[in-house]
Amino acid sequence: MHLVVDGFNLIYKIPELEEYMYSNRLRDARVGLLRILESYSNKLKSSKVHVFFDGKKEKGNETKEDSYGKIHVYFSQDRKADDLIKEYIKFAPRPADLFVVTSDQEILAFAKRLGTKPILSEEFVKKIESALAEKPTREEKDSGAKLSPGEILYWKELFKKGK
Repeated sequence: MHLVVDGFNLIYKIPELEEYMYSNRLRDARVGLLRILESYSNKLKSSKVHVFFDGKKEKGNETKEDSYGKIHVYFSQDRKADDLIKEYIKFAPRPADLFVVTSDQEILAFAKRLGTKPILSEEFVKKIESALAEKPTREEKDSGAKLSPGEILYWKELFKKGK
């Protein structure tokens, strides 16, 4: 599965993340979404997840691409994330392999025209909830406690700083 996600569009469909946005906790909302997508990706063993956000990673930060574990994260800077998503779809080697997650009508129409599999954000949230609510498989139970790639990155950064 190759997911292309309209980040803020999806954030506003998840109540606890939406709360962060209304409390002006943008970073918490983004990280929360990435954690949820990482868990979902691990559960389904999805191969690729690309998340697009409007604006900058942080004020004054010019980062355009980043990663969160196995998730590719894009920041539109002074452009609209919608434009980046369309470019990504347009230049994908096989658009038919893409699942585009958004409720933005313009992106949905563009994605359909190029042969992707669009998924409304509201429907995708239900898929995530269903997948994460499933009981762990025997293999997952036997594997013991493991850190997610995002948690590993966090601890590596913490130890690098010597704190």
